[in-house]
Amino acid sequence: MSRFLLVSFFSVLLIACSSVDPISYYQLDGGEFASNKLGKDARANIIVSSPKLIGHLANRGIAVEVTPLQIQSANSHLWSSIPSELLLQASVVSLDTQLNDMRVIPLQLESAINAQLPTYRIDYYLNKFQATLNGEGVIAGVVTVYKLEHTIANIVYSQGFTEQVKLKDDGYPALVSALNTAWFNTNQAVAAEIKELVDKG
Repeated sequence: MSRFLLVSFFSVLLIACSSVDPISYYQLDGGEFASNKLGKDARANIIVSSPKLIGHLANRGIAVEVTPLQIQSANSHLWSSIPSELLLQASVVSLDTQLNDMRVIPLQLESAINAQLPTYRIDYYLNKFQATLNGEGVIAGVVTVYKLEHTIANIVYSQGFTEQVKLKDDGYPALVSALNTAWFNTNQAVAAEIKELVDKG
């Protein structure tokens, strides 16, 4: 009898495991890196730090607001890597495209800068990177730009921001698309500020 129960248990376990939904992985699309950007003349170095996300937003599960005070993280719908890595890559590519006369590199490649050029560093701190109750993708936080001179970092720009993009459809693919657009818009606004700062010198 115990053997029958054991076989039954493993049969139920196997059925339960096989009925679990497969995991879907998502990534942000920042576009393509410009070819040979570091080999061209530039007016400034732009260093981009890895965006910092608060607590649960740093997890690979995609965050969805279910009440004003509760956010759930998806189990079967995950980012392909930690969000800070995806956001950094998309940010570097987006800024690099918009700032075509500047060298935009991630902080990890800081040694590749041209020390003769003015150098700026961009830091992002995000407290929203999720779906809202109103069917939008929202990214919010603070962006701070530092001008680096020798060993000194002076804040030259700091601004809170909120980017909300309406979902075009139901489901996680639409949410990822909305968040991708919101992050592109955020970087577009930062690129405009960077251009002004570099022009002022």
